Amino acid sequence: MLSLTKFKDCPIRYKLLTSYSMVFFLVITSGSYVINSFVRLAIEANIESELKNATYTISDMVKTSASVSIKNYFRAAAEKNKEILDYFHQRYLKGELTLEQAQKQAADILLNQKIGKSGYIFCATSDGFAAVHPDKEVEGKNFSTMPFVKEIVARKEGYIKYNWKNPGEEKARPKALYMSYFAPWDWTICVSSYQEEFIELVNVDDFKESILSLKFGKSGYSFVFDTNGRVVIHPREEVGRNFFGVEDKKSRQFIQEMMEKKDGKIIYAWKNPATGVLSNKLVIYKFIPEFNWIVGSSGCLEEIYEPLYTVRNIIILTVIVSLVLVTFLTFWFSSLITNPLSELMKQLDMGNEQNFKVRMKVRSKDEIGQLARYFNNFMKKLERYSNNVQKEVMVRKKKEKDLRFSEEMFSKAFRSSPNGIFIAALKDFRFINVNDGFLRYFSYRRDEIIGKTLFDLKLPLNKSFQIELTEKLKNHEGLHNQAIEYRTKFGEVRHGIISAEIVKLWDEPAIFATIEDITDRKQLEREVMEISETERQEIGQNLHDDICPHLIGTEVLSKILLTRMRKKGSEDAASLEKIRNLIVEAIAKTRSLARGLCPVHLTDNGLVSSLYELTQNINEIYSVTCVFNCNSPVPVHDNMVATHLFYIAQESIQNAIKHGSAEKISIDLKPDDKNIYLNIHDNGSGIEDTTLTKGMGLKIMKYRADMIGASIEIKSHPDNGTHVAVSLVQ
Repeated sequence: MLSLTKFKDCPIRYKLLTSYSMVFFLVITSGSYVINSFVRLAIEANIESELKNATYTISDMVKTSASVSIKNYFRAAAEKNKEILDYFHQRYLKGELTLEQAQKQAADILLNQKIGKSGYIFCATSDGFAAVHPDKEVEGKNFSTMPFVKEIVARKEGYIKYNWKNPGEEKARPKALYMSYFAPWDWTICVSSYQEEFIELVNVDDFKESILSLKFGKSGYSFVFDTNGRVVIHPREEVGRNFFGVEDKKSRQFIQEMMEKKDGKIIYAWKNPATGVLSNKLVIYKFIPEFNWIVGSSGCLEEIYEPLYTVRNIIILTVIVSLVLVTFLTFWFSSLITNPLSELMKQLDMGNEQNFKVRMKVRSKDEIGQLARYFNNFMKKLERYSNNVQKEVMVRKKKEKDLRFSEEMFSKAFRSSPNGIFIAALKDFRFINVNDGFLRYFSYRRDEIIGKTLFDLKLPLNKSFQIELTEKLKNHEGLHNQAIEYRTKFGEVRHGIISAEIVKLWDEPAIFATIEDITDRKQLEREVMEISETERQEIGQNLHDDICPHLIGTEVLSKILLTRMRKKGSEDAASLEKIRNLIVEAIAKTRSLARGLCPVHLTDNGLVSSLYELTQNINEIYSVTCVFNCNSPVPVHDNMVATHLFYIAQESIQNAIKHGSAEKISIDLKPDDKNIYLNIHDNGSGIEDTTLTKGMGLKIMKYRADMIGASIEIKSHPDNGTHVAVSLVQ
């Protein structure tokens, strides 16, 4: 701690010198270490890659050369024995020998030959029989079902590999054979041997020079050992020397490790017999299982890492020269900085913390001069900010006062509003606050609501509208005067209108909504509608039951009078006939008016008959195809409900004709166990957006459906007509 304190108190030039020297030393050291590591890794990777490639190349070369050597050996033996068979065949053709004698003598020569330790020669016929075989029990038997015999029969010439299990052996061993066909006797001569005995058939001289020619650095080379530690190919050791028998334990140790692992790399200490110098060597080795050989490529590590020593010496020299230059440059640059700074500190001491009018003289254009200008600009800004802050403080005080007043007014309006108001979190729809009007509507206490969700209170009651409400609010879409149903704490279902929008509350989106209870208003509207319908029906009933009979009686009297006047030849008969025709027209118009005022009640079959009559009138008046479909009786016991359904259908048809220019309209009425369904479909031009229409027709239709507790859905697409679907619970 004391050393750190002294360092802080040192002049800048010494701090710069110490800091630069330490940083430079650390950078150079770490850089040298990194460079050395990367170079070392690169060298190791390159030499390992070179040794590995050489080892694998030697392995492939040995396998290829050995395979070629063995194939040539087998082929030479097969061709030679083919010549022997031809010799005896010629003697047979000359009559010197019988066929049996010729074949017997030729077979004896073939069976007396050995291929390696246990290899032998046998002959097979084209039908898979063993014509010649060293095992007399095998000779003469049919082996055509065996896969390798099938291949012999099929090919007759060439080299094949297969597995063979002798009697008494636990598992099959890999074998190979070369075959040559002697057509006169239908014998395929097969020269075979086990793969494990190939080593005795390999001629090392075929690839020895290629392996010994490989060099790695000054003293690196390649070699081949067998798994018993004997030298097969080595540039400096005698062929056949067994390293397991040497006195040097280190030599035995690394050879033994190679024999155990068979594949990989190893670093070992090796004493050069020529120089007597002990050095570390790197060897990459690979096992050739076909011959039980281990192929290796080695190089001396000192030769590998020789470039690193040169890099190290260059780095050390660079560090020494750089430290001398850093020391000189540090003192020179520090004097250029510390002298102007001392003068600058004297000027700063003259400033007053409370006096923002103090300024400095700019003497140069360098960093010190720029610092002086920055200081002057900073003091100007401080002076301006001080004045602005004082003004802002006064403005903020006024805003805070206005804000408190606004919050107080909002709080009063929130509490005293006759409508229900609630604030809920958008993420989970939990209530944050509600006003007294909301509590009055739902009959809950405040502590029973706060913390619950809208859907805990079944707001709204309709599940489909709950989903619609959730989607709109999640998408930050507002609601405006949407009709809903909700349930109070005591189970009463009431009607309301909800409006909602998304607001920011403590930097989080929240729902601000108002609910107006319209249950009483809807009841009043229903009662008014029922009174209106009742009056309408009474007027229609009076027209039908009173005025129509009166007019009919008048028409009958005029008819009787007309008959009398015609008999007398009165000139007023024509005028009386006109009067009678006018009375007939008045009767028809009165009936039509009565039917319009009471379209359902006055008919015998109620709603079904009225809708059928409506379609007939539409066909006659507008010359459009209007079809009514109803396959079963539809009992509607409430005449007001039937009347509203009739008017909805009538309004839909009028809209389709007047606004959609429809040419075909269909009305479908069908019931089931619970509901009555009324569907009106047309082929007109449709409406682009049913929510934007300004006409009263659609609104009246929705209002009538709402009055009888039915749901109505209006779907319309341009050039695809309009579909009105009404569903009423019976």
